[in-house]
Amino acid sequence: MVRSVSSTIARLLLAGAAISFAGVAAAQSANNEQAQPPAGGLILPGTVQTPQQGGSPAAGTIGGGGPAAGTIGAPQAQPQRPAAAAPQGAAPKPGAPVPAQGGPAAPPKASKTGTLKGEWKVQPQVFTDGSFKMCAVGAEFDNNLHLLFLRNPTKHTQMILGIPGAQMPPGQRTGVKLSVDGKVTRELGAIVSQPNALAIGLGDDADLIKAISTGKTLSIEVPGDTATFQLKGTTKAFSDLNSCVDQGVAGTLKLPPPSEPVIDPALAKTLVDAGLQSARAIPVDKIPPQQRPGDYAWQIGDKVLGSVRSFPLGEAAGDFAKVSDTYAEQLKKSCEGTYTPAFAAIETLTAYKLRTGTVSCDSNGNKIHVAVLMQFIELPKQQGQEQALRILNVYSHESADADKAQADNAMQAIAKVIREKGKEPLKVPGQPQAPAAAPAAKP
Repeated sequence: MVRSVSSTIARLLLAGAAISFAGVAAAQSANNEQAQPPAGGLILPGTVQTPQQGGSPAAGTIGGGGPAAGTIGAPQAQPQRPAAAAPQGAAPKPGAPVPAQGGPAAPPKASKTGTLKGEWKVQPQVFTDGSFKMCAVGAEFDNNLHLLFLRNPTKHTQMILGIPGAQMPPGQRTGVKLSVDGKVTRELGAIVSQPNALAIGLGDDADLIKAISTGKTLSIEVPGDTATFQLKGTTKAFSDLNSCVDQGVAGTLKLPPPSEPVIDPALAKTLVDAGLQSARAIPVDKIPPQQRPGDYAWQIGDKVLGSVRSFPLGEAAGDFAKVSDTYAEQLKKSCEGTYTPAFAAIETLTAYKLRTGTVSCDSNGNKIHVAVLMQFIELPKQQGQEQALRILNVYSHESADADKAQADNAMQAIAKVIREKGKEPLKVPGQPQAPAAAPAAKP
């Protein structure tokens, strides 16, 4: 029987601990590839229909045979680039840095050995389209730390060390040393998956996983500190975790509803208002992070891939003219051939600024076209903030050159909707909004 994890453990998962699984597992095994998902459901105001199977290329590609989404004409043999690099001067993330692996570190501090509070609880996780993603088993300890073990359908395992109250910068990498009963020891890489969570990839290390499931004491040594746990109940915990994954793969496991929609409801309404109601939402969480076309993505027919990505910007990034030029330069770096940009003048509206344009990349006769809409939002500085919040939303529609008219029309249709909304003052919430929610914050 699958038991629900505690609310604290669930928050670790929902806040993003699980999404680092692909990156860390890939570091453990170069052959750990995630399958590309099919296109999702039709976009309707506030909802997305059940994903439709077949009839369209895999999500994240254009026409099934072009370059990967988010690149501009880059050959398939080349490593995938991020969908869009953040403009220079992006706002830094708060928190004390985690010392990098190989750097100087203070001697580990002595710490209390954590004793299990309650019991280990297992829960399946799903993608935004409701399909099975992985299973997690977690527990809280009386040293105010949490442990989670995540396992995906390929049986790769990741450990999450939850540290309530920590303020670590997400994405920071470090080295850790794991030891079970002082007998089985491993030095592994880890990454901060959220400010209070450290993700450690165990891969398919059967000896280490067996030691954790049958041992008595686990120690996790990071630069300058060591956390120790009594491994009570881990034999059953890993047995339940295995059963959960097996049932999830077999399709016999009762799955929870998705915690997030495939596409933001406010964004879906914008697309519908733009006449793009036939677009299909793409569950981007099923695509490896380095290959995701944006924060949200959609497909128009089988020729055009649309997406939106938001960037929080610091004052060092400069004004909108500099920011948009910098973004165009970042796109140029992903073109392996002749790069041709064509951007219109900046439009200044009451609520924000806009800039539309197109870029093309001709790489050995393979010409890719991208229609771009940049929206620059400046929110007044709130009490307690050191600087005003500035957000760059980038809408893009990518296609082969032969289908560029469809991509351009989609971009212009969205621009018309956003241009109309921008005539009214921006509704500023009483409290600062998270940068990730930028697409939903539009009036």
